[in-house]
Amino acid sequence: MKINKKILSCIVAASFSAQANSIMPEQTANVLMGYWHNWCNSQGYQSGIAACISLTDINSKYNVVAVSFMTASGDSSIPTFTLSSDLKSELGITEDDFIQQISDLNEQGRSVVLSLGGADAHIELSSGDETALANEIIRLVDTFGFDGIDIDLEQSAISAGDNSTVIPQALIQVKEHYKEQGLNFMITMAPEYPYLRDGGAYVTYIKQLENYYDFINPQFYNQGGDGIWVDGKGWLAQNDDSVKSDFIYYIANSLINGTNGYTQIDHDRLVFGLPANVDAANNGYVSNPQDLYDAFTQLSDEGHALKGIMGWSVNWDVGKNISGKSYNDQFASDYASFILDDQENNDDNNITFSGIYDLRVQRGENFNALDGISAIDVDGNDITSSITTSGTVDILQEGLYTVYYTVTDSDGNKLEAERIITVYNDAPVLTGINDTTVSIDSDFSPLDGVSATDSQDGDLTDKISIQGDVNTSVEGHYTLTYTVEDQWQAKTHLSRVITVTSDEVTECSAETWLSTRIYNLNDTVSHAGQTWTAQWWTQGEEPNTTGEWGVWKNVDNCTGDNGEQDNPNTPNGSQIWSNKQVYFANDTVTYNDVIWTAQWWTQDDEPGTTGEWGVWRVAQ
Repeated sequence: MKINKKILSCIVAASFSAQANSIMPEQTANVLMGYWHNWCNSQGYQSGIAACISLTDINSKYNVVAVSFMTASGDSSIPTFTLSSDLKSELGITEDDFIQQISDLNEQGRSVVLSLGGADAHIELSSGDETALANEIIRLVDTFGFDGIDIDLEQSAISAGDNSTVIPQALIQVKEHYKEQGLNFMITMAPEYPYLRDGGAYVTYIKQLENYYDFINPQFYNQGGDGIWVDGKGWLAQNDDSVKSDFIYYIANSLINGTNGYTQIDHDRLVFGLPANVDAANNGYVSNPQDLYDAFTQLSDEGHALKGIMGWSVNWDVGKNISGKSYNDQFASDYASFILDDQENNDDNNITFSGIYDLRVQRGENFNALDGISAIDVDGNDITSSITTSGTVDILQEGLYTVYYTVTDSDGNKLEAERIITVYNDAPVLTGINDTTVSIDSDFSPLDGVSATDSQDGDLTDKISIQGDVNTSVEGHYTLTYTVEDQWQAKTHLSRVITVTSDEVTECSAETWLSTRIYNLNDTVSHAGQTWTAQWWTQGEEPNTTGEWGVWKNVDNCTGDNGEQDNPNTPNGSQIWSNKQVYFANDTVTYNDVIWTAQWWTQDDEPGTTGEWGVWRVAQ
């Protein structure tokens, strides 16, 4: 059914049409989901820049697009959505243009949902807000033509106020509202995966919306060393590339079956969330897509094929790295054909290819065009040996290459296919390049704490060159520029400012906190005359405003020591366990007069009740 989406731009906020201005396509098959930024000029984790694009610029392979974000605004606690001034000024997009772009994607069978929350949502609803929230969602759907809501609450917003009951109840109202019109209002969720453990903060949302949500797209990134314990495999950390395939398989398997301490999500409603590249997230990027192919194939062979893949974000997929080189839709290239199974087969003879999907190969690696490729004829006979290929891939030269495949069966029926092979080379990564203040006449080495690594070449610290000098005998600001180059001449440049001062320099010269900057676990900043250390990923959350168990911990130096005296009532001064506190690997607590150490991320897991391989172990 097609419904006219052209609407008047002056809609009275308190009213909405009797009929939704949305086609609301149903995604019954697999999905490639991508988030879209309602802002411009995001800086990445490796100093790249995300692209500022319109909805119609998004790679057509993304069949679900999540507009980020619907958040609280002004004096009202009810979250809403407004097209950002960034899009209006940089791209010239008007609200009418945006409405038309959503309509264009719908006409292509693609869904556009509105994502509620984000990392810095500050959403806090109270009991009684259900109808007001439902009405606002309906107004936004009827105004813009959105096809659903994606719940992307993070950190404290997940359990703030009455969010965990108000939001599900409001969405049920909205779902029923559009169901009466014969439309499927889509409901999805993007929980950080630690919140999916039994009793985790997202479980209550999933349970309440069990019969209403379309799929769950957890974020399997930005969680550092968190992971899963598997008997016979050991600890599989999310950020350990050496066990990436096993991590993907076992974390998905645990969710599908509701085992290993995780809540259960049906395999055909589970979408695996990943960062588009190394700039998009602090960790979790799958550097070798074959790791994911292998894990997904194993799950499929066991009858547990996943619904698809989610990527943060479409803007990062076409963004640029630190060297200004475009990421060139690499995420879509890596996964679209594999997930969407869009390889056409010949309907006349039913010969079938397997394994023909686009592939990334690192420069200099071995590549065989027939690895993993097979074919069967109409009778189910293996005719892989009859496959021929054409096209050249220069493994020593970065670029896009096309390989063509042909297979003919014994009856003379022929099937042809092609795939894109991307030969790439990641630039080296420099770490420890931070602005620093030193005392006059002190010793200073420009390489202290500085290192360089490369995905192929390993440690390149000894290859770093430095331009600029620092004279510690003279007060002033000095700029040093660091350069490192890998074996394929890919270069990375970073600069820092060294301030020489006669003022007293504290043990830790922390950088000033910036609301626009992304901080990770143990990052240290200076704010309001004090030093603070981040306890987890954060952006925009001001130190000293987040409460006793907030993101920021007040410290007096870079070691994380908060300067407090040991509590005489707890052994070794460890803190008393609280079911409201978030703990990370190696945090210690006292519970029932015993000191316990966390083995990974945890919240509300009582020490001593989680078994031999549980979260907590007795401290040594």
